[in-house]
Amino acid sequence: MSLDLGLTAASYAMASIVLYYLALFALSARRQRREVDLGYRPLFVVLVPARNEELVLKETLSSLGDLKYSGEFRVLVIDDGSTDRTWKICKLFRRHDDRVRAIRRPREIAGRGKSDVLNQAYKAVTEWQAAGDPWLDGAAPGDIVLGIVDADGRLDDRCLEVVAPYFADGAVGTTQIGVRIANAGRGLLARLQDMEFVAFTWLVQIARDRLGSSGLGGNGQFTRLSALATLGSAPWKVTALTEDLDLGLQLVEHGWRTRFCQNSYVEQQGLEHWRPLLRQRTRWIQGHYQCWGHLPRLWSTRGVPMAARLDLSLYLLLVLTVMLVTSTVVLGILGSEHVLSVQNSFLVGIVPSGVSYRIVSLLLSTLPLIAFMTSYQLHSPHRFRWFQVPAAAALFTLYTYVWTIATLRAWWRIALRQKTWVKTPRIALGPAS
Repeated sequence: MSLDLGLTAASYAMASIVLYYLALFALSARRQRREVDLGYRPLFVVLVPARNEELVLKETLSSLGDLKYSGEFRVLVIDDGSTDRTWKICKLFRRHDDRVRAIRRPREIAGRGKSDVLNQAYKAVTEWQAAGDPWLDGAAPGDIVLGIVDADGRLDDRCLEVVAPYFADGAVGTTQIGVRIANAGRGLLARLQDMEFVAFTWLVQIARDRLGSSGLGGNGQFTRLSALATLGSAPWKVTALTEDLDLGLQLVEHGWRTRFCQNSYVEQQGLEHWRPLLRQRTRWIQGHYQCWGHLPRLWSTRGVPMAARLDLSLYLLLVLTVMLVTSTVVLGILGSEHVLSVQNSFLVGIVPSGVSYRIVSLLLSTLPLIAFMTSYQLHSPHRFRWFQVPAAAALFTLYTYVWTIATLRAWWRIALRQKTWVKTPRIALGPAS
């Protein structure tokens, strides 16, 4: 394929992606009905994986103890072989609140990843339920919901009350809530991550909830115990670098409905330094490629709605978008500097040349960013002043090229068959806002 033909094809592909995301934005913008509360109140067991979390765990457990819920909830902390004061903090809360339990993983099996930790928690809750442990209040597996809150996470204090009605529908296997960055006001990098999470929620996740394809995040997800049981004794795949994405796909393939709750949120720490951010994003990209293995099962499983199949497939494949955009920009720059002779025939013969062509090209280039910034400004507690918006949009555009570097790193790790990952570092923030 010639460079001219390749650049033209890439331009049409990007235009199609733009239209797809604009359709999701339009679908998200439709008036959303609040979930009808039928009075159903499952027993929530909030799982808190913790490995060397002394900087943040105390505040997280304090905030969980203050949740306002008209039903019953429990907190299970899993200390993954910590070498700091994490276990002492667990014991302190366990002594003073009988809703709190803690499991300490021995060091010889610790440090194998979040999936291994969650699988042990799942096994413990399953065994306690089967044995009739009074800590679980006699709840059946279909009436127990496991929530996941990272050790730096702070749930909205009415989160459980808002999420509970989603599980009144027995077909719902899991529900994800929105994510905000708690330290968004501490620096530019954290604010950019807040833009990424909040705007993505309102631009994509609400629409995907309507399509039946909403995704799971590693923080603020809630899954029915009976749904996890259909995935086997270890629902979280230990080889998955993005165990949340993998779990959501497994549940869809097993006939469960996934939901997104826009009326609650979890706050988590944003990374304040570029190196750990790049490591984290590299792991996410590599895990995304791992999940391509779900595509054959997604299309061969009966009962998955066609809209959900299409959207989930696009979501998995569009991880390539960042490299498509980057390569097009690079070719455009090389062509403008006369390093290469490149001709882009995008829309030629469809849109008249001159002003009309420039207007259409400008709209396709800027509409996604306009939709993104509109979503953030409407729904973020850290919104910008009107005169700051253009600069924020420009900075965020530059920030997205982190994904280009992360993709190249992920490709390199895939080529070398490297699957290890490094724990995200924490910082002490104090009480939640």
